Amino acid sequence: MLLFEENHHILSKLKSDGLALESPRPIDFCHVFPDQASAHAFAQRIADDGFSAKVDFVQRDFDPWDVIVTSIVVPGCTEITDLEMVLGDRAKLFGGRTDGWGFFGE
Repeated sequence: MLLFEENHHILSKLKSDGLALESPRPIDFCHVFPDQASAHAFAQRIADDGFSAKVDFVQRDFDPWDVIVTSIVVPGCTEITDLEMVLGDRAKLFGGRTDGWGFFGE
């Protein structure tokens, strides 16, 4: 399934569950990294680009460093997919990868 189609499916499910998606809201994009240095370097780069980022250590065997990037947008397929791709490309530059998105701060 293409990323756009996957995001469309997720948003359709959220909307059918009664979640209002017409107004801007914080969306959290998750990224995982193998070490603290790469996670912090990515978070700094993203902060320089105007995004809010939070770094956390998570006890797991593989890629234990999470960076949650938050952006306030109207949750549409195009907006989420575009952001997910841009952030994912930047994460790759620091040895990380995307790990989904959601409304975690709510």
